[in-house]
Amino acid sequence: MRNLQPVRLEPRERFNVFSGDNGQGKTNLLEAIFVVAALRSFRTARLADMVAFGGERAELGARVVKHDLVRLYAVEIAPGARKVTLDGKAVRPLARYFGGFNVVVFTPEDLGLPRGSPGERRRFLDRGVFNLRPDYLGTAQDYERVLKTRNTVLRQVGDGALDRRRGEDLLAVYDQQLAGIAAQVIAARRAFVEVVQGELAGAFAAITRTELVATVRYAVRAEATTAAEIVAALQAARAKDLATGATQVGPHRDDLVFALSGREAGAYASQGQLRAIMLAWKTAELAVLTRAHGDPPILLLDDVSSELDPQRNEYLFAHLADLASQCFITTTHPGHVLLRQHRADYRIVKGEILP
Repeated sequence: MRNLQPVRLEPRERFNVFSGDNGQGKTNLLEAIFVVAALRSFRTARLADMVAFGGERAELGARVVKHDLVRLYAVEIAPGARKVTLDGKAVRPLARYFGGFNVVVFTPEDLGLPRGSPGERRRFLDRGVFNLRPDYLGTAQDYERVLKTRNTVLRQVGDGALDRRRGEDLLAVYDQQLAGIAAQVIAARRAFVEVVQGELAGAFAAITRTELVATVRYAVRAEATTAAEIVAALQAARAKDLATGATQVGPHRDDLVFALSGREAGAYASQGQLRAIMLAWKTAELAVLTRAHGDPPILLLDDVSSELDPQRNEYLFAHLADLASQCFITTTHPGHVLLRQHRADYRIVKGEILP
């Protein structure tokens, strides 16, 4: 997969630290673990991008032990194809594949999300919703499919390839379809943000030891949340949609807004405060998922310690040491990882994992 050499890895139950220079394959390893759990990547929308240059396919697998039950997860990726098996058998429906183990990933890019683009925040939020509700993946994919089709009709009407009356009839149908799924996406995102918010303020206070209060809200751009309201908003925006060839209303335009004592964090918070907010979000997410699923998720930390100041780095690993979960941690130098017990160290050199 990508530049990783074929390997069979038997990690420790707690902390597994992989060190190496940039470009050696550390993030590729975490991506492989994430894909086995989620059947998607946190780096690319196309799984085929993970196949090594010049290669025909990538094969990933995991032996997962949970409550004394052993299960074998496997994914084979090739350009234009994906084969998924559970315990050596094809999985139908695919929803049966999910839920056996959950994975949370934290990357350096996550630390800059409050000042990033709304699209990056939406993808970040959707990863969290999926971890809590595996069935959300199908809902999100259905929404993207209908949205893409509706946008195609808008462009065809706009450039004259489709008769205006026929186009309006089709758009009326797609408005109904899109609105129904959009309401489900919005409800799932809102519910997830609400439960994370319940943990966020306390986590931020513990990290920063200040009186400042961290909050987060899901911002619906059109102020339309029910199917009926979304249909009305789509109809009101029809002229603009036709002019731009794109749908202006829906959860693909919404945002995740972080605030610090009532002021938008992306605009007013310092770099250190922004990083503390995102660290608090991940701490809150771990607590939410542990409570929901009955056991902690596997945590993937991709060189996050190098982006944190010493105090917050110390907090991060003090927190991790109290978790009863398995962690895979990458770093440019093993000394950045402030863990001394229950730890196994590896090096990654040119895609090869070395003890």
